[in-house]
Amino acid sequence: MSRERSILERLADPRPDAPRTTQKDNSQLVSSILDHLGRMLNTRRGNAPVAPEYGIPDLVDLIHSFPESIRTMEKAIRATIENYEPRLTNVRVRHVGQEDDVFSLHFEITAMLSTPGSARQSVWFETKVANSGEVTVRG
Repeated sequence: MSRERSILERLADPRPDAPRTTQKDNSQLVSSILDHLGRMLNTRRGNAPVAPEYGIPDLVDLIHSFPESIRTMEKAIRATIENYEPRLTNVRVRHVGQEDDVFSLHFEITAMLSTPGSARQSVWFETKVANSGEVTVRG
């Protein structure tokens, strides 16, 4: 089964002979999701005029209620993924403490791939929120 490439993927590869679809390739799909998560989690809410809820809250707004704000950040990450990444379902976000990196927040994201006509597959991503607010996502 083939999958329609996203508009951003087509813009990144605008060759007229580039296919509009990809053959079912979960590694390519996960890579596309990983790229989207990186962009989405590095966007602060209110900065996308067409979707004011797109992204996560600014860490500066949450620092005053630390460590309780960790739960707020978990919920914000999960809600953003559920609302703006339809290729993932059953999203779970969990804070993972790192004793050797106390100036960053680490979250584990687990979900199921949800693509039409394919078997459900579990995926896992590691997210690091640096003290600068930059978010790194690995999968």
